[in-house]
Amino acid sequence: MLDIKWFKKTLNIIYQLMKQIVLIILLSLICHSVVKAQIKADTTLNKCYTIDGTYQIQVINSRSQPLMPVNLNKIVLENRDATKVKYIPLGSIVRLMIFPLSEINKPDFKPLDKIGYISE
Repeated sequence: MLDIKWFKKTLNIIYQLMKQIVLIILLSLICHSVVKAQIKADTTLNKCYTIDGTYQIQVINSRSQPLMPVNLNKIVLENRDATKVKYIPLGSIVRLMIFPLSEINKPDFKPLDKIGYISE
């Protein structure tokens, strides 16, 4: 009789330990998946939001040197669209052209010069 009780108790302990081990393994896999997804998302965001080359300060009908706004990165990130090129006026003869994510993510995307002089 003692042997059966001891055996049942031992089996119960083993069962509880196995449940905990399976739970730990599942949580580890979930955490790994979440971290992997976050790393992939961060990589994609870094590619999409690398500032240099994804915008251009355009000076219209002039050769003067434009003043750079202090918060230029913030302006670019807040105004970037998924599919459309956006133009943000920075003065009477200066505007900011921001490429959309769809253009930036193309394999043949070529970064723009920081300043462009255009005639309209």
